[in-house]
Amino acid sequence: MEQRKILITGGAGFIGTHIAERLCDNNAVILFDNFRRDSLSHTKLSSHPNVRVLQGDILDPESLKAAVREADAVLHLAAVAGVSSYYAEPSKTLRVNMLGTANLLTAIAATAVRTLVYFSTSEVLGPSSLYVNEDAMHCLGPVSERRWVYATSKLAGEHLVLRHGEEHGLHCTVLRPFNIYGPRQTGEGAISNFCSAVVQGQPLTVYGDGRAIRAWCYVTDMVEAVVKVLTTPSSAGQVFHIGNPYNIETTMGLARRIAQLAPGVVIQQGRVEHVDVLARAPDIKKAQQILGYEPQVSLDEGLRLTLDWFQKRGKA
Repeated sequence: MEQRKILITGGAGFIGTHIAERLCDNNAVILFDNFRRDSLSHTKLSSHPNVRVLQGDILDPESLKAAVREADAVLHLAAVAGVSSYYAEPSKTLRVNMLGTANLLTAIAATAVRTLVYFSTSEVLGPSSLYVNEDAMHCLGPVSERRWVYATSKLAGEHLVLRHGEEHGLHCTVLRPFNIYGPRQTGEGAISNFCSAVVQGQPLTVYGDGRAIRAWCYVTDMVEAVVKVLTTPSSAGQVFHIGNPYNIETTMGLARRIAQLAPGVVIQQGRVEHVDVLARAPDIKKAQQILGYEPQVSLDEGLRLTLDWFQKRGKA
């Protein structure tokens, strides 16, 4: 894929910067972000001749209009995410994720944008999300529980994007990432938390009994899925689960694997402070069939690469 003009909202973040690195040699890339979290500073993207960095906010319609003006494709990653964020600021989470997405859809009207890829979340599948497909019923938790604010906002975003695509003849695709990890991850992911603890000489804290199950997907496998969406016309109007169902591990098992890479590290258990999903893993058959998507990075290799990056950064 080449010679596209691609806007990435949330482009300074963990996944956004990895996508930009993959695309920027052969495409013009615009990174739009409010820099609430910053993975960009750990890259050389800012000095790349094909990359332009714009600071702005998806709640500001004017800055969005300026950002999309030159694009022909948009990858929409900007959002409030992270359990502590949507527990602390639930109304802001809803406002940013829903209104921000609506603002983006308004901004791309009367522009050259013909492709929009919306990054949703596996959280939209609710408490029961083990090997379910894209057409599964959505039954989230009770309204009284803040845990489901993020999922609700992202599910609303899916409807906004897909219906907008139908009404305006745009190539709109929804991706639901499942537990993406890797170098430069910020926020509250279990793997980034464990790696940070190793670097700081702290114990690895496993919350609860450690039996929560996840399927861990290395970030480069996620990036390749994005490239396949952008180069597959039949991805229009579709929802895809993106993850690695072969890399299943409990939280305790994950901590033990990292401890093996960092001898002397201690594992401790902490109290669970929020509602959690006990088991989550993707059914990726649809992505395999339509996109030819196939994750490549094993969990052990991905953990080694991720911990190595955190350790090198800690020594810098």
